[in-house]
Amino acid sequence: MTGWERGGGSRWPGVPNPSLSRFFGYSRAMESESEKRLGFLVTDVGRLCGKRFDDLAKSKLDLTRAQCRALAYLGHHGEINQASLADILDVAPISAGRLLDRMEEGGWIVRRPNPDDRRERLVQMTAKARKALGQARLVGDEIAAEALRGFTPQEHEQLIALLQRVRANLVDAVER
Repeated sequence: MTGWERGGGSRWPGVPNPSLSRFFGYSRAMESESEKRLGFLVTDVGRLCGKRFDDLAKSKLDLTRAQCRALAYLGHHGEINQASLADILDVAPISAGRLLDRMEEGGWIVRRPNPDDRRERLVQMTAKARKALGQARLVGDEIAAEALRGFTPQEHEQLIALLQRVRANLVDAVER
Protein backbone atom coordinates (compact mmCIF):
# COMPACT_ATOMS: atom_id res chain seq x y z
CA MET A 1 0.00 0.00 0.00
CA THR A 2 1.35 3.44 -0.91
CA GLY A 3 1.47 6.49 1.31
CA TRP A 4 -1.44 7.87 -0.69
CA GLU A 5 -3.62 4.84 0.07
CA ARG A 6 -2.66 4.91 3.77
CA GLY A 7 -3.49 8.60 3.92
CA GLY A 8 0.08 9.72 4.55
CA GLY A 9 2.74 11.03 2.25
CA SER A 10 2.25 11.83 -1.38
CA ARG A 11 2.49 10.04 -4.67
CA TRP A 12 3.93 13.19 -6.28
CA PRO A 13 7.13 14.85 -5.02
CA GLY A 14 6.51 18.31 -3.58
CA VAL A 15 2.74 17.79 -3.31
CA PRO A 16 1.61 17.57 0.31
CA ASN A 17 -0.73 14.63 0.98
CA PRO A 18 -3.48 15.42 -1.56
CA SER A 19 -7.00 14.42 -0.61
CA LEU A 20 -9.32 12.67 -3.04
CA SER A 21 -11.22 15.94 -3.43
CA ARG A 22 -8.08 17.71 -4.56
CA PHE A 23 -7.33 14.85 -6.92
CA PHE A 24 -10.64 15.55 -8.65
CA GLY A 25 -9.78 19.22 -8.91
CA TYR A 26 -11.73 20.59 -5.94
CA SER A 27 -10.46 22.49 -2.94
CA ARG A 28 -11.83 24.96 -0.39
CA ALA A 29 -9.64 27.70 -1.91
CA MET A 30 -11.24 27.07 -5.31
CA GLU A 31 -14.66 27.18 -3.69
CA SER A 32 -14.09 30.68 -2.33
CA GLU A 33 -12.76 31.89 -5.69
CA SER A 34 -15.15 30.15 -8.04
CA GLU A 35 -18.30 29.02 -6.27
CA LYS A 36 -20.37 31.85 -7.71
CA ARG A 37 -18.98 31.77 -11.25
CA LEU A 38 -21.56 30.17 -13.52
CA GLY A 39 -19.17 28.91 -16.18
CA PHE A 40 -16.82 27.29 -13.69
CA LEU A 41 -19.61 25.73 -11.67
CA VAL A 42 -21.51 24.34 -14.67
CA THR A 43 -18.30 22.98 -16.21
CA ASP A 44 -17.18 21.40 -12.94
CA VAL A 45 -20.56 19.79 -12.32
CA GLY A 46 -20.48 18.44 -15.88
CA ARG A 47 -16.96 17.11 -15.42
CA LEU A 48 -17.87 15.35 -12.19
CA CYS A 49 -21.07 13.91 -13.70
CA GLY A 50 -18.97 12.65 -16.59
CA LYS A 51 -16.45 10.96 -14.29
CA ARG A 52 -19.29 9.33 -12.38
CA PHE A 53 -20.96 8.26 -15.62
CA ASP A 54 -17.71 6.64 -16.77
CA ASP A 55 -17.45 4.74 -13.48
CA LEU A 56 -21.02 3.41 -13.63
CA ALA A 57 -21.01 2.79 -17.37
CA LYS A 58 -17.98 0.51 -17.12
CA SER A 59 -20.01 -1.95 -15.11
CA LYS A 60 -23.45 -1.48 -16.71
CA LEU A 61 -23.00 -0.58 -20.38
CA ASP A 62 -20.93 -1.69 -23.34
CA LEU A 63 -20.54 1.93 -24.47
CA THR A 64 -18.29 4.85 -23.71
CA ARG A 65 -19.59 8.20 -22.49
CA ALA A 66 -18.90 9.72 -25.93
CA GLN A 67 -20.90 6.95 -27.60
CA CYS A 68 -23.77 7.46 -25.14
CA ARG A 69 -23.77 11.18 -25.89
CA ALA A 70 -23.95 10.45 -29.61
CA LEU A 71 -26.87 8.09 -29.05
CA ALA A 72 -28.64 10.63 -26.83
CA TYR A 73 -28.43 13.25 -29.58
CA LEU A 74 -29.54 10.75 -32.21
CA GLY A 75 -32.44 9.80 -29.95
CA HIS A 76 -33.41 13.46 -29.71
CA HIS A 77 -32.82 14.51 -33.33
CA GLY A 78 -33.55 11.25 -35.14
CA GLU A 79 -31.58 10.57 -38.30
CA ILE A 80 -29.04 13.35 -38.80
CA ASN A 81 -26.09 13.98 -41.07
CA GLN A 82 -22.66 13.16 -39.75
CA ALA A 83 -21.36 16.75 -39.94
CA SER A 84 -24.30 18.09 -37.92
CA LEU A 85 -23.80 15.39 -35.30
CA ALA A 86 -20.11 16.35 -35.01
CA ASP A 87 -21.16 19.97 -34.51
CA ILE A 88 -23.70 19.04 -31.81
CA LEU A 89 -21.11 16.85 -30.05
CA ASP A 90 -18.65 19.77 -30.30
CA VAL A 91 -15.94 17.61 -31.87
CA ALA A 92 -14.04 17.81 -35.12
CA PRO A 93 -15.68 15.99 -38.03
CA ILE A 94 -12.75 13.55 -38.23
CA SER A 95 -13.16 12.70 -34.52
CA ALA A 96 -16.88 12.16 -35.00
CA GLY A 97 -16.09 9.95 -38.00
CA ARG A 98 -13.79 7.75 -35.91
CA LEU A 99 -16.35 7.55 -33.10
CA LEU A 100 -19.08 6.60 -35.58
CA ASP A 101 -16.78 4.03 -37.25
CA ARG A 102 -16.44 2.23 -33.90
CA MET A 103 -20.17 2.52 -33.24
CA GLU A 104 -21.03 1.16 -36.67
CA GLU A 105 -18.64 -1.78 -36.16
CA GLY A 106 -20.40 -2.49 -32.85
CA GLY A 107 -23.84 -2.46 -34.45
CA TRP A 108 -24.97 0.71 -32.61
CA ILE A 109 -25.58 2.88 -35.68
CA VAL A 110 -25.97 2.64 -39.42
CA ARG A 111 -24.78 5.24 -41.92
CA ARG A 112 -26.12 5.72 -45.39
CA PRO A 113 -25.61 8.23 -48.16
CA ASN A 114 -28.01 11.16 -48.16
CA PRO A 115 -30.19 10.77 -51.27
CA ASP A 116 -30.45 14.58 -51.55
CA ASP A 117 -26.74 15.31 -51.16
CA ARG A 118 -24.28 12.55 -52.01
CA ARG A 119 -21.48 14.34 -50.08
CA GLU A 120 -23.33 13.69 -46.81
CA ARG A 121 -23.80 10.57 -44.77
CA LEU A 122 -26.87 10.18 -42.59
CA VAL A 123 -26.55 8.50 -39.19
CA GLN A 124 -29.31 6.47 -37.56
CA MET A 125 -29.51 4.39 -34.37
CA THR A 126 -30.16 0.67 -34.50
CA ALA A 127 -32.65 -1.23 -32.33
CA LYS A 128 -29.67 -2.40 -30.26
CA ALA A 129 -28.74 1.25 -29.63
CA ARG A 130 -32.28 2.22 -28.63
CA LYS A 131 -32.21 -0.45 -25.92
CA ALA A 132 -28.75 0.64 -24.76
CA LEU A 133 -29.87 4.28 -24.71
CA GLY A 134 -32.58 3.31 -22.26
CA GLN A 135 -29.94 1.69 -20.04
CA ALA A 136 -27.68 4.76 -20.36
CA ARG A 137 -30.56 6.97 -19.27
CA LEU A 138 -30.98 4.79 -16.18
CA VAL A 139 -27.29 5.37 -15.39
CA GLY A 140 -27.89 9.09 -15.86
CA ASP A 141 -30.90 8.91 -13.54
CA GLU A 142 -28.75 7.23 -10.90
CA ILE A 143 -26.17 10.00 -11.15
CA ALA A 144 -28.88 12.68 -10.97
CA ALA A 145 -30.26 11.03 -7.83
CA GLU A 146 -26.78 11.11 -6.28
CA ALA A 147 -26.20 14.72 -7.33
CA LEU A 148 -29.59 15.92 -6.09
CA ARG A 149 -29.55 14.01 -2.82
CA GLY A 150 -31.15 16.19 -0.16
CA PHE A 151 -33.02 18.38 -2.66
CA THR A 152 -36.77 18.61 -2.33
CA PRO A 153 -38.82 17.77 -5.44
CA GLN A 154 -39.57 21.49 -5.77
CA GLU A 155 -35.86 22.40 -5.61
CA HIS A 156 -35.10 19.76 -8.22
CA GLU A 157 -37.78 21.13 -10.57
CA GLN A 158 -36.62 24.70 -9.95
CA LEU A 159 -32.99 23.85 -10.69
CA ILE A 160 -33.95 22.16 -13.96
CA ALA A 161 -36.18 25.09 -14.95
CA LEU A 162 -33.44 27.62 -14.18
CA LEU A 163 -30.83 25.68 -16.16
CA GLN A 164 -33.26 25.43 -19.09
CA ARG A 165 -33.63 29.22 -19.00
CA VAL A 166 -29.84 29.65 -18.92
CA ARG A 167 -29.53 27.34 -21.91
CA ALA A 168 -32.26 29.20 -23.83
CA ASN A 169 -30.53 32.53 -23.16
CA LEU A 170 -27.23 31.15 -24.42
CA VAL A 171 -28.85 29.59 -27.50
CA ASP A 172 -30.28 33.03 -28.32
CA ALA A 173 -26.88 34.65 -27.84
CA VAL A 174 -25.08 32.05 -29.98
CA GLU A 175 -27.64 32.30 -32.79
CA ARG A 176 -27.39 36.12 -33.03
